[in-house]
Amino acid sequence: MANKSCTWLTTVELCHALSVSRSTLCRWQQRRVLRQGVHWVRKNPNAPQSNQLWNLERCTQTLRGSGLPLEVQKYPA
Repeated sequence: MANKSCTWLTTVELCHALSVSRSTLCRWQQRRVLRQGVHWVRKNPNAPQSNQLWNLERCTQTLRGSGLPLEVQKYPA
């Protein structure tokens, strides 16, 4: 099986790519639409308050399947 490379984005970059606000992202996290370890990880796993990195492909796939309105912007690789 070929290993497909993933696009990991910061929170600001993901908000721009999905055309959503940071508060919308937080709401999706609280509702467990986007889950830690699947859709996002901590930049420093040993620091609970460290920045998050988001997997663009997994987030997009989940949100498209959820029925939530979504407008994905092209993000340079």
